[in-house]
Amino acid sequence: MYRKLFTIGLACLIALFAMTMTANAQDKITGPWLWMIAPTEANQGGANSTDVDSLSEASGGDVTEDGVAANGANEGDKVGDLVWTLGEIADTGGNNVNDLVNEIGLGEGDVNDHSSYALITLESDSDQSGVDMKVGSDDSIKVWLNGEVVHNNPVNRGAGNFQDTFQVDIKTGDNVLLVKVSERGGGWSMFVGVDADVNAVYKAFPAPVAGKITGPWLWMIAPTETGQGGANSTDVDSLAEASGGDVTEEMVSINGANEGDAVGDLVWTVGEISESGGNNVNDLVNEIGLGEGDVNDHSVYGLIILEAAEDQMNVPAKVGSDDSVKVWFNGEVVHNNPVNRGAGNFQDDFKVNLVAGANVLLVKVSERGGGWSLFAGVGGTWEIRQNQFVSVEPAGKLFTTWGSLKAK
Repeated sequence: MYRKLFTIGLACLIALFAMTMTANAQDKITGPWLWMIAPTEANQGGANSTDVDSLSEASGGDVTEDGVAANGANEGDKVGDLVWTLGEIADTGGNNVNDLVNEIGLGEGDVNDHSSYALITLESDSDQSGVDMKVGSDDSIKVWLNGEVVHNNPVNRGAGNFQDTFQVDIKTGDNVLLVKVSERGGGWSMFVGVDADVNAVYKAFPAPVAGKITGPWLWMIAPTETGQGGANSTDVDSLAEASGGDVTEEMVSINGANEGDAVGDLVWTVGEISESGGNNVNDLVNEIGLGEGDVNDHSVYGLIILEAAEDQMNVPAKVGSDDSVKVWFNGEVVHNNPVNRGAGNFQDDFKVNLVAGANVLLVKVSERGGGWSLFAGVGGTWEIRQNQFVSVEPAGKLFTTWGSLKAK
């Protein structure tokens, strides 16, 4: 465990020498960090590039600072012509970033007008609020913790040690730390420490959302009160109202449903939804016979089972909706956005925890009027249980993988 920012004696150093890097009590976090560099505009490194997303520019928008700060990256992932690479940085010297960049093959010689990105996970056994984090940098520095900017100093300076102190909140479990240092010229250095009981490690992150899940899903629609579709019906259990209480959103979100089960006068029906368009739900509802024409003041429910081989925590997920959206994962509400809006793509980001075995995903989109659309995607590694929509694993089940089942 790291207990940062205090002096340890020679005897302690000897005692700790045989322990792993992640167990050492040391002043500066040396890693291994996961590293990437990206060029700035000529002569615009340092302070002028602190708030320029050089990852986005180098990747053509495929990788962003905010995305990495929230969801991490994995060794070997590409940004332009380079790949994220593991390396340990020296805890002294005014050019330790440049030395590291040369050592791990991300650059050669004296590298100027570039930003470095260093990523690491801080493991904590407890919540730790208002702890001191210290950084030093040549030149400017920007720090994200768990997807939030916690420090930003657009400065041109040299550094051989800590210079800035600020407070952060460490949560129980994994804390994603991303540090950017933008270099103008001359030395290029970075120093990071935190006064908290944490274990600093490299961890692989779940795969990002690869595309939209088009199905086959199991579908149901239920009416709202007249003029009350959309945001006003987000937290109204339209399944319960349509079935006289025999079927509820909570029941389906935990146990799933079967094709042909009734909710009022309709039955749960299998169908695949288009990955594009601002009216793909309405088109689907007409196609599978749950509705006719322009359907307004209704909520649609899409149900699917994702089968995972192992537990996966903090997996990124995305949805888009016209109008409001509510998402359950294994019986828990993981996203709720009571909004009236249009949608032709993903709009909202959140996280889910996949468990080994069956994972029940239920998405509700409540429609007020006009277009009616739904887009959903989940990262991580899983397979879709084809044409089986109950949480209990069926005998002789068939699986279709993410890559082969119309998730584009």
